[in-house]
Amino acid sequence: MATPGGKTPTPSPLASKRVLPADPPSEVPHKRKNAGPLQSRLPSSGPFVEGSIVRIAMENFLTYDICEVSPGPHLNMIIGANGTGKSSIVCAICLGLAGKPAFMGRADKVGFFVKRGCSKGKVEIELFRTSGNLLITREIDVAKNQSFWFINNKSTTQKVVEEQVAALNIQVGNLCQFLPQDKVGEFAKLSKIELLEATEKSIGPPEMHRYHCELKNFREKEKQLETSCKEKTEYLEKMIQRNERYKQDVERFYERKRHLDLIEMLEAKRPWVEYENVRQEYEEVKLARDRAKDEVEKLKEGQIPITLRIKEIEKQRCDLEAQIKQKATDIKETSQRCKQKQDVIERKDKHKAPQLPLSVAHPEVTESPL
Repeated sequence: MATPGGKTPTPSPLASKRVLPADPPSEVPHKRKNAGPLQSRLPSSGPFVEGSIVRIAMENFLTYDICEVSPGPHLNMIIGANGTGKSSIVCAICLGLAGKPAFMGRADKVGFFVKRGCSKGKVEIELFRTSGNLLITREIDVAKNQSFWFINNKSTTQKVVEEQVAALNIQVGNLCQFLPQDKVGEFAKLSKIELLEATEKSIGPPEMHRYHCELKNFREKEKQLETSCKEKTEYLEKMIQRNERYKQDVERFYERKRHLDLIEMLEAKRPWVEYENVRQEYEEVKLARDRAKDEVEKLKEGQIPITLRIKEIEKQRCDLEAQIKQKATDIKETSQRCKQKQDVIERKDKHKAPQLPLSVAHPEVTESPL
């Protein structure tokens, strides 16, 4: 195992290799002879679980120049004093499996995990698969603070790596599956619900948490439906009560409508009734007129002689009036002639007056009656 100084001394108990007793040869993944520290292993048919880490290799990573760790298929423990690089292996596992630096609670940039004084660092994680081990390589560029990804030594993207890791049910962001030292406090603060969800994601099949989420969604929908049903039931009760209150109003309304319809019908019939009344009055007046006409005819027949007599008398009256008018005209003319003659006589008398004696009186002129 590499030391911080860059030399490769004999492995010590404080090195990053696991310190458990060596597993039987049948349980340890087969290691090729003369293989370099960053070379991949061949698939193994040992008791490793699908997705188990069979090799961790680091180069210029935190306290290590070059280091390789080969975990066993069972419990693995790394024991050592403070500062010997135990947490560095944990960081390598997290970053090598496409984890974010924030998952470890140390640094927010991946470039800070490269050994000081080096421009590049490298992490390799080999995962067990029955179809062939999966080798994930992450090269870190300090200057660009950028990572380059490789799967089985072929260039790829971080998204593809995340998909491959998720397919093996590896969750470095799940505190129940991957618990860094600096995240112990957050793990202790998890509620029972959050702890249950994290456990489901960690040990259960992928669909377990999805089913759980769907179950919660169904429960929420059930609560919403119960609330909605309760509200609608209360609303229905209110509507029934309101309907009972409005029932009398509705009855009165329909009764009023019936009266209005009757009034409308009677209003429509009123002209016919008025016409019938007027027609009857007209017939009665017509009968009275005919009776009066008959009486008038009878009276006229009875008054014919008197009428003839009145006409004769009227004719006589007219004749007499004409005679009287003629006589009056004649009298008027005679009076005018008499007056003229009198005037002539008076003028003659004035001329003859001195010659006559005083005792002689003028004879009076009298008009003879007509």
